[in-house]
Amino acid sequence: MIPLVDLHVHLLAGLDDGPRTDADALAMCRLAFEEGVRLAAATAHQNEQWNLVTPDRIRQACQKLSQGLQAEDIPLQVFPCAEVMVHPDVEMSWRKREVLSVADRQEYLLVEMPHGLFVDLRDIVRLLRAAGVRPILAHPERQGDLLHQTDLLVELVRAGCLVQVSSASITHPRNRRDARALKSWFQQGLVHVLGSDGHSPNRRPPRMADAYHQVCQWAGNTTADRVGSTNGMAILQGLPLRLPQPQVKRKRWFFKFW
Repeated sequence: MIPLVDLHVHLLAGLDDGPRTDADALAMCRLAFEEGVRLAAATAHQNEQWNLVTPDRIRQACQKLSQGLQAEDIPLQVFPCAEVMVHPDVEMSWRKREVLSVADRQEYLLVEMPHGLFVDLRDIVRLLRAAGVRPILAHPERQGDLLHQTDLLVELVRAGCLVQVSSASITHPRNRRDARALKSWFQQGLVHVLGSDGHSPNRRPPRMADAYHQVCQWAGNTTADRVGSTNGMAILQGLPLRLPQPQVKRKRWFFKFW
């Protein structure tokens, strides 16, 4: 198996609802390494609930974690990252550098929709792109309307938005219908990176390997390698991604005449 990249995992102790202690954070890192992860975006929420989480605090916490990994001889590379809740002024927050980009490279911004609330992101994607950053939409598969009516997601991807799917959604879908829909996302090129969205060593551990293998079965090794490794590596380095347009399946209409 190729080295995996976890582009969304809450590893920073005491910042948000991730690990409470440094020991828990290191335990998560050990588990991630055992899962085959070699690079991880150490993510913290930036939203109204966690309004004291600033870019500097994330940077400092990530540096502390990196030092702990070296001391414990855990060969996992971690990069600072924020998961930014979408709001009407998110583009201005980015311009003021009030939110942290992925790996602090100023190229990609991990964003999420408000919990339980569907938001039309087309204008926000356009504004962020005009501001010089490429949004990565975190776990959109959790939005049932979006999962089963993908027209909006296709528009967002064609406008330059990237899509991150969580590993647990792949390995533990809510039902068969959700599994079929998510499988079609991978087959159509609507998913670009994977993330565990891990929050703790036990309750929400950073599992990645089984999801990678499932994507291999769903869409082939090339797609799995791209979303599980190579795209994430490029993003963490701040490199541009040139991706093919999504291959959207056309609905077939069957007519029966009597």
